[in-house]
Amino acid sequence: MDKVRVVCLEKDRRAAVRILHKLGVIDLRRSKLTLQDVQQPEDLNEINELLIRVDGAIALLGKREVRKSKSVPLNELVERVKDSKAINEIYQLGDARRSLTDEGKLLDYAEYVATAFSGLKVNFSQLKTDALIVRGFSMPAKQLSDFMREFSSKTRNSELVFSRHGSSAVVIVAYDKKANIDDILKSYTLNEFDLESKYVRETPASILENVRRQRAMNAAEMSKINARLGHISDEQYSTLAGYSEMLNIELVRANASSYFKKTDSTFIVEGWVPEKSASLLRNTLTNGLSGRVTFDVIEENDELAPTLTNRPKFLRSFDYMVEFFSVPRSDEIDPTWIFILSFPIFYGLMISDVGYGIMSLILATLIKRKVDPDGLMYNVSTLWQINSVSAMFFGVLSNQYLGIPLNQYIVANYTGLNWFTDISFIAVISIVFGLAQVLLGLAFGFINDYNHHKKKLAYAKISSIILVISATIAIAGGLFGAFNSGIYLPSAAIAILSLLATLALSGEKALEVIDLISHTLSYMRIMGFGLASVIIAFLIDFAFTPKLSDGILLFIIYSVIFLLLHVLNMIVSIFEGLVQGLRLNFVEFFTKFYEGGGIKFKPFTYKRVHTEE
Repeated sequence: MDKVRVVCLEKDRRAAVRILHKLGVIDLRRSKLTLQDVQQPEDLNEINELLIRVDGAIALLGKREVRKSKSVPLNELVERVKDSKAINEIYQLGDARRSLTDEGKLLDYAEYVATAFSGLKVNFSQLKTDALIVRGFSMPAKQLSDFMREFSSKTRNSELVFSRHGSSAVVIVAYDKKANIDDILKSYTLNEFDLESKYVRETPASILENVRRQRAMNAAEMSKINARLGHISDEQYSTLAGYSEMLNIELVRANASSYFKKTDSTFIVEGWVPEKSASLLRNTLTNGLSGRVTFDVIEENDELAPTLTNRPKFLRSFDYMVEFFSVPRSDEIDPTWIFILSFPIFYGLMISDVGYGIMSLILATLIKRKVDPDGLMYNVSTLWQINSVSAMFFGVLSNQYLGIPLNQYIVANYTGLNWFTDISFIAVISIVFGLAQVLLGLAFGFINDYNHHKKKLAYAKISSIILVISATIAIAGGLFGAFNSGIYLPSAAIAILSLLATLALSGEKALEVIDLISHTLSYMRIMGFGLASVIIAFLIDFAFTPKLSDGILLFIIYSVIFLLLHVLNMIVSIFEGLVQGLRLNFVEFFTKFYEGGGIKFKPFTYKRVHTEE
């Protein structure tokens, strides 16, 4: 990755920005040169306002298939948007629809009030008076008598009418404007009606009839508005989608000026460019600006370069998960390839069932279709799909088909790996995986620390590697008889010496040495969770495998229970496989070397979907 500086004439600024944006190979950075900042373009606010206006119009339309259109220069684009009669009509129709919606809420409230007071012979239009205050309330019917008595005794020139509806009651009170009835009101459970609301006029029966009639008129008007918006959508949606895309591109270009510095006649651009793209950028700018440009690579630069990844699309979810943890630094070893290889293996071993692999593949695919393509669940589902294939592969190796061994019916004399009789071998495989990944992590740590000039920590990684290997041999020989005393005793001595050396060299990170053996043994969880899944599947098969000989009713009942329990076991196994597979990589492996905290490479670029150059 190269840090470059480009100097162009001020008069070529728009052309240079278009070239940089179209080429899409530079990650812009603010220059540290002590020069003036470039001011925002005069048309920035106008572009932003027009974009908001276009997007607001699109939001009012029904979505349609977009036909690609040709992009146009900014000046022409601005004029088209300003002069668009369709946009003006869309907003007028939107305002009319919003007014009808608001009026619908008033009609709903009027119906609510009229229904509540339907038991009273009252005309709301005759309640307004200059001398009295008129208010309406609902309350629990059991409070009505006390309220009437207290209201009548504490107010003069007052009136009260009421109606009971089962356990509730409504009242209308009229009292002198000088009277203060707040003390009365706060003593009761009251809900006040707005008797001044539009459409709360005349008698309750008249209000209900008027509401019905007005709703019918509004529905007809709303239908006309929606039909017209639908017609505009058919004709204008593609055009407006193109306007929105072009304005978005122009807005990004205008905002890019905040990164630039300038002199009286030039402006300066700085940013990071992949090494293989530097010459392309230089040549494209030189040709596009007729040679009126200088291009330099900044050699002395203490800024951390951004991290660029360029993996196949189907593997990018692994990058997403690593970056979700922390973006790799550009000056350290990227662990993603090891994660890509190890995670499916760990998951597959812990599931080890063809049936569970098929079911989880189907479930992951269904979830993937329903969620945001840029979100966490989409990327987890992609990993899940890949891991499901691994689960099927290891299921074939271990002869597990919903817990039932079927290999002998497919390939003669092949029974596969047996989780019950070969458990010691599976435990050894788990430990070997742990040993290999921990040692690899320590080796990566040595390289990273050495490159970062942390020599003592780098040497501590070497002594840690010696410690893990010698301790493993000593434990395997002393406790499990894998080696004779002539091998494991010297190994134990080497382990002790390397432990002391590691503690001395590690400094403040000395406590991490304690984790070396525990992290290696932690890979036994591969065997543990895999065995638990297999045992549960075996018990389900033992107790609930359906048999036609038991009769059709029991066969159906057992089939339902059989599938349900296997689905539940699959869900638990999937959860454990995903969580433990991530843990083994992020905790046991990454902590040996991974620092993270990098900056992701974000090129100044765009993608056209609705328009073309």
